[in-house]
Amino acid sequence: MRAPRGAKSVTIVDIADRLGLSPMTVSRALNGTPPGASAATRARVLACAADLGYQPNRWARSLVQRRSSIVGIVIPDIAHTFFAQITTGIEEVLEKSGYDILLCHSRNDPAREKSEIAMLTGSRVDGLIVASCQPPLSPDLFLDIRRRKIPFVLIDRFFPKRSFAGVRTDDREVGRVATAYLVSLGHSRIAFIGGPDLSPALLRRRGFSDALGSAGLRSRSAWIVAGDFEIEGGYSAMQQLLAARTRPTAVFAANDPMAIGAIYAARDAGLRVPQDISVIGAGNIEGRHHPNPYLTTVDWPREDLGRSAAHILLEAIRLPTRRTLTAFEIFPPRLLVRQTTAPPA
Repeated sequence: MRAPRGAKSVTIVDIADRLGLSPMTVSRALNGTPPGASAATRARVLACAADLGYQPNRWARSLVQRRSSIVGIVIPDIAHTFFAQITTGIEEVLEKSGYDILLCHSRNDPAREKSEIAMLTGSRVDGLIVASCQPPLSPDLFLDIRRRKIPFVLIDRFFPKRSFAGVRTDDREVGRVATAYLVSLGHSRIAFIGGPDLSPALLRRRGFSDALGSAGLRSRSAWIVAGDFEIEGGYSAMQQLLAARTRPTAVFAANDPMAIGAIYAARDAGLRVPQDISVIGAGNIEGRHHPNPYLTTVDWPREDLGRSAAHILLEAIRLPTRRTLTAFEIFPPRLLVRQTTAPPA
């Protein structure tokens, strides 16, 4: 019969006493650990465990096995659909492999990110998946994690000249595709709203310059404005662009929230999108902030990024070699033409 409520937790020793087996045999039967137990013994143990209401102690098991079956995930914005979709892909793969996740939110704060990672590694997670907000030329945090032999995978970010495992889209191609499309519509006065000092924004600006150069165009300094990857930053940046002596006819914002903010600013200034000014973003987000008309953007498969990151991490946990600890996958972007872009008036 099952253990009564309020009774002490059932242990492996209780099962062993009930069946007249050794605790080691019971443990192997429960965990399927080689050389394990016979099929008949395993069936008896599992039936008895269910009857007694046995619940495995994860932390005790992690001390014995020296693994926790937990992966730590650190993302900048837990409410952002972009990172929510990546996390969905990660969780799908990890759950099938018997792993749980601990999800942390850095709020785009490098110091908070360090604190969250310290908490996760102190909790003996088996590995980390991180969308880092550390500056691109400051990889010390991850060099330290590598020295401590903790497997990790970077998502959506990378550090130049450092061979860390990771997954991302081709951000330079994101910038090139978006800008080349505006050029193809006939625009020559094209502005760029950048993001924080992180690899996605820096590479998208390079792609922006690539496309202009290929078309024999160049952008004025007044048409390149800093942003922050947030709606409010896009709004402020567009206000600055509209105040320029010569107004651009099209704007590429380095991500969709800033593009949405830019559209709001243009409308508040009495302009029509896309009749008076075209706007294109990057990321293909969805949600309550999506404007109408719908945003032309550049897309890439976020859930696939998450699945790839999880597979790379699991391989690094299983067999930590130089190949598995530095594996990197880059996903190509694609243009989604919607209703916020048109030829110049």
